[in-house]
Amino acid sequence: MSAVRQILTSEQIQERVKTIIQLPAMPAIAMDIVEMVDNPKTSAQQLGRLISTDQALTAKVLKIANSPFYGFPKKISTIDFAIIVLGFDALKEIVISIALVSSLQKKNDLYFNSQLFWDHAIGTGVIARRLARDVGYRVTGEVFVAGLLHDMGISILNKYFTPEFHRMIEIVRDSKLTFFEAEESVFPVTHAVIGSWLGERWNLPDHLVEAIRYHHNPGEAKEHSQLVSIIHCADVFAKLISGEEIEFDKGIEFHPDALEILQLNDEELIQEYVKEYSDLVKKDTRDVALLSHLANF
Repeated sequence: MSAVRQILTSEQIQERVKTIIQLPAMPAIAMDIVEMVDNPKTSAQQLGRLISTDQALTAKVLKIANSPFYGFPKKISTIDFAIIVLGFDALKEIVISIALVSSLQKKNDLYFNSQLFWDHAIGTGVIARRLARDVGYRVTGEVFVAGLLHDMGISILNKYFTPEFHRMIEIVRDSKLTFFEAEESVFPVTHAVIGSWLGERWNLPDHLVEAIRYHHNPGEAKEHSQLVSIIHCADVFAKLISGEEIEFDKGIEFHPDALEILQLNDEELIQEYVKEYSDLVKKDTRDVALLSHLANF
């Protein structure tokens, strides 16, 4: 199938992304929680009172806190206890994850497998957190969040630019073009850029927005190249480990800039990480994928 001529300009897409009424804003309570977590004067009791005002959010936080995803051996029955045990960083990543999945969830169709998408997003987050430790990066809860959010521009394309997204997937399936090449033949901007626009709308920290925007081109990151490189490599590791043929992963491979920044130029070391991270992700697939079902419970 031949490449499709671009039909939307960058300005048109950005305008639609900014003005679509249904474009998800981070829920108000989630924004309040993130602001409180970032305030060093906030106490666990204050945070617990705020979360407790939303029964659905409370139930979801407790469900995740009690899963093997966080590995706490004793049952966590109250929000206050969850905050004390998990810490503010973990709570922040849980809340942002819930907000993201709830806002961008869409049912499967012939062009988009929602389960595979969220499994990949969560797998990337899990691997990013471990890779950060392995390369000596100061680990925070936001490393996982950056991995989870990296491809959210794809959800925007699928949900709000559906005809163009379908055309792009058809190109990937019917040609030898990579996902990136097919995307460029239909859209004047990439899903990474569109995802960063949503990140800005959500008032996410600059380093998260940069990780989303440059996760395919880590050498272009201006301020947080190490974090961006971690997300990029975690993305590729997640693809290698899954073994699934997913259109939005077609053709992605380790970027030399990321390998240089993280000093991962040793092929044997990369293969060791593939095995290690495969064991990590597959240890309990059901619980690693737990977040992808949150919007429905």
